[in-house]
Amino acid sequence: MNEHAQGQKPVTLIINTRAYSWASNKISFEQLIDLVYPGQPLTEQDSVTVRYSRGHDGHGAGTLTAGNSVAVKEGMVFDVVRTARS
Repeated sequence: MNEHAQGQKPVTLIINTRAYSWASNKISFEQLIDLVYPGQPLTEQDSVTVRYSRGHDGHGAGTLTAGNSVAVKEGMVFDVVRTARS
């Protein structure tokens, strides 16, 4: 799942309180879901919220939505929450 860019030094991301090594300069909404919920595809009833903090200047905190990505840096924190609608 990790995208390894040539010459890119891996950074440690904190996702749902767990440390993950990431070797790309960006991470997408979909890549975060794959890391946290491997082999568990989303269904129509699933909703996922991705929030981040400790990001780059000007983009230090925010919400990531489907189809989008964010530049990462060492120690960046992500909260990925999956809920099922009933």
